[in-house]
Amino acid sequence: MRPIRPMAQAAHQMEHVRIWLARGGAWGRSEWMRLRPQFALMWRFMRERWKTLWLRTHPIQAVAEALIAQVLALVWAVIVLSTQSESGIGPIYGSIIVAAFISGVASLLWAAFRMRLAERWWQRLPVNLAAAIVLAIVPTIILMLLMQPVRTGVPIAQIRDTSLRSWTTALALSGYTALWMLVLSLAFLFVRMGISLLIWWNRLRRRSLVWALTNAHLLVVVIGSGALCGFIVLTNVYFTHSIEPQILPVLVFMGILTVIAVLIVLPPSLLFSYIFARRTTRRLRALTTATNTLRAGDYSVRVPVEGGDEVAQLQANFNAMATDLAAAVRDLEAERDTVSHLLDARRELVASVSHELRTPVSTLRGYLESARARWDEEDTPPASLRHDLDIMEHETRRLQTLIEDLFTLSRAEVSKLELRCVPADVGDEVRRIAETVAPLAWQSGRVEVVVEVAPDLPLALVDSNRLNQVLQNLLHNGIRHTPPGGIVAVSASADAERVLLQVKDTGEGIAADDLPHIWERFYRSDRARMQSASGSGLGLALVKELTEAMGGSVSVESTPGAGSCFTVAVPRASDLASNSSASRRRKPPSARLTPTLAKKAHVTSG
Repeated sequence: MRPIRPMAQAAHQMEHVRIWLARGGAWGRSEWMRLRPQFALMWRFMRERWKTLWLRTHPIQAVAEALIAQVLALVWAVIVLSTQSESGIGPIYGSIIVAAFISGVASLLWAAFRMRLAERWWQRLPVNLAAAIVLAIVPTIILMLLMQPVRTGVPIAQIRDTSLRSWTTALALSGYTALWMLVLSLAFLFVRMGISLLIWWNRLRRRSLVWALTNAHLLVVVIGSGALCGFIVLTNVYFTHSIEPQILPVLVFMGILTVIAVLIVLPPSLLFSYIFARRTTRRLRALTTATNTLRAGDYSVRVPVEGGDEVAQLQANFNAMATDLAAAVRDLEAERDTVSHLLDARRELVASVSHELRTPVSTLRGYLESARARWDEEDTPPASLRHDLDIMEHETRRLQTLIEDLFTLSRAEVSKLELRCVPADVGDEVRRIAETVAPLAWQSGRVEVVVEVAPDLPLALVDSNRLNQVLQNLLHNGIRHTPPGGIVAVSASADAERVLLQVKDTGEGIAADDLPHIWERFYRSDRARMQSASGSGLGLALVKELTEAMGGSVSVESTPGAGSCFTVAVPRASDLASNSSASRRRKPPSARLTPTLAKKAHVTSG
């Protein structure tokens, strides 16, 4: 058997290692969460500073930095190579030429990428030309001065001979020197032109998907050519163990080959990108146009969904967003109109309430002041005191009724009106109200009130007190607008779902322009305003609010000069309660009106 103790020790050690790793991971996570904001701030600072290094410097400063760096590099190369070489001037000369080439290219690139770009091309051209000339002439002169001691073995401070000075002048005016300066100048101008072209190309590819795809194709060609060039250079260095001047033609050849490859690949790449990206870019342009249209306020714009790729999903999402936005805008406009209407109604309500309350209060005050003045003058109650008290009592009741109606309307509007809707026989309510109102209507205006209740009338689910208030208002409204000798008929019937109560009159009727407004508070037609006995304008508004609070509806039909018909529809109770309660509560036919009055009411309402 295997020993148990070594296994237990190994498990114990593994547990210690696991605990140590867990603690280390927890510590690392906590430290990272603590230092993460600082690293993010440092990275943001370094990125911003990195951006400020390129294409932001004044041309004089950029050229001076490049010249100083190149001169220092040349001096260091000449001193180091001349002190370490023992095989003659040939190797030193070649190495210095290579060092001059590398430092020249580096300084040109530094100045080219550091100099800021002017806004227009005609502003950039003279600055670039001046910088190219300075960067080509100054390093060449310094290089010749450094090469003279190496070539002759005489220090620069001891050069006094005329032949040496003439040799320096001849070298400066030789064709190789002019070619070298021309190459440096053209290289700087080419790099600056390439930077401008690159910025323009980058701006172009960001605006169009076709150029972005073309940029991807060109990057493949350029990166491939650069990799091939680097491979050739590294291979040459590996096999020859030195960087000789013959590498320069290879580099130039590879650069030319890269340019030729780009020029060859560019036309088919453009064609390929145009053909294969045309459908996508066309859909994106259509979507961009639709987005601009939607932003301008046209919420009915839609784009056709083509295909099933990401662009098609974007089109579908845009259509859904536009639909939701249009619905939201419609809802907001409806809410705005509703709020505006409520504000207008509120202002009209305040004005109407002020007017309606001012009239009875002014009447009460006038009669009180008049009675008190006459009482003070005669030291006895005036003879007209009872008449004045009757008028004041009438105005007080009117004021009380107005306040109660306003209170009821307000509670019904905020759904706080107390209702007790139970199954009730509305036929009994109609008969009782008609019997109560009929004598008063005949005495006050010679208006006859008749009633007709359908047999087997089902029960209705209503609040009896509120239904009584509704019928009272409709009857008083019909009596008030019916001339002497007219008839106001009240009928009760039922259909499949509702119990219908109708109040018909043979009065003056309602004009078509006034019909949409009769349910508004304090609304009275021009003819009603001219009548002193006209109501306050709250009766029909109260009828509508109470009927709707009981789950019913109210409507009106009117013909000017022929009368009006108000229909109140309330919900029926259950059939079982209807059958049992109706047979218990229904009155015998003898309690109904005489056939003559019923016939007269039927003919008049028709």
